[in-house]
Amino acid sequence: MKSMKEIIQRDYELTYLLAGDLLDADVARIKKEISELVEKYKGSVVKEDNWGRKHLAYKVREAGKTYEEAVYVHMLLRFPVAQVQKFDQELTLSRDVIRHLLVLAEENPAENKAS
Repeated sequence: MKSMKEIIQRDYELTYLLAGDLLDADVARIKKEISELVEKYKGSVVKEDNWGRKHLAYKVREAGKTYEEAVYVHMLLRFPVAQVQKFDQELTLSRDVIRHLLVLAEENPAENKAS
């Protein structure tokens, strides 16, 4: 019997930054790896937006390197509640992601009225 946490799924927003000096092929490879990581934890990618390369407001030091530019990627994900924390922990350990933010997505009031 599955617990309620394993059954209940919620939408989450993930925004992550990759090093700005990466080639487009490397960015595509890392995005694919993150999508596979989502699937590993029984999640699904609802939507993915590449926000492009942007200059950072401040320098970011990570693993002995300093970054002034980053590639921004935003995803809308659906996860079982019990799996999202494990996904976040593994993403934190990724050497390719210099920063990330995973938050619970707000419910769209327009969608609720249509139901």
